[in-house]
Amino acid sequence: MIVADNLHKTFGCEHVLLNVSFTVSPGTIIAVVGPSGAGKTTLLNIVAGILQPDKGLVRIGKDSRFGYMLQEPALLPWRTLEENAHLGLELIDAPKIKKNSGGFFNEFDLNGSQQKYPHECSLGMQQRVALIRTLAIEPSILLLDEPFSAFDYDIKLRAQMNLVRYVEEKKPAVLLVTHDIEDAIALADKVIVLSAKPAVVKAEIQIDLDLAKRDPIAARTAPEFQRYFEEIWQHLKYLSPL
Repeated sequence: MIVADNLHKTFGCEHVLLNVSFTVSPGTIIAVVGPSGAGKTTLLNIVAGILQPDKGLVRIGKDSRFGYMLQEPALLPWRTLEENAHLGLELIDAPKIKKNSGGFFNEFDLNGSQQKYPHECSLGMQQRVALIRTLAIEPSILLLDEPFSAFDYDIKLRAQMNLVRYVEEKKPAVLLVTHDIEDAIALADKVIVLSAKPAVVKAEIQIDLDLAKRDPIAARTAPEFQRYFEEIWQHLKYLSPL
């Protein structure tokens, strides 16, 4: 579990986060949306322990294992895609390296590309490897920063289906930062809308699409989907001159 309580963060004279609180339970996905530069990545870095808040605290479950996928793939250029996917497993000395990552290459439409190097691959392929690397260590806390931004649409939907299956099976607490309102609704149990800086929680919207099971493809055709989109947009549209 992740519990963020009254988080404040300032860089110099700039107030970035102001009194931000939320909870992420095991097996749930919380999506964070908001304007560019509002502090969404800063929030992930505080949860990960990379940054310390000026005020407030983050509580996590005992013996939690973090998986953090950054916006950039950050693959090592001298390692193949398969070797890059193994990196986290090597660092934690996991005994089932081949078993943990091999299936992911097939699930994420990368089978046959294991021995390629990053420079031989598109940004979308690199980003999928970064996601595989993150999931392969079986984290109990999963932090995702714009994980689908470089995916083609069909690949994105298949990747989201795989992510949903993973969450249902492994039950990590997932905190997802995204600029895409549709992705947030299709994947999340709750959407947190941040304001412009200094970022406060402008709204918390519980998502219930009345589906038999979580399905990011079926979600997009659910009758309630458009209503949630419009509700979130009402909280964000002040950012646009339209």
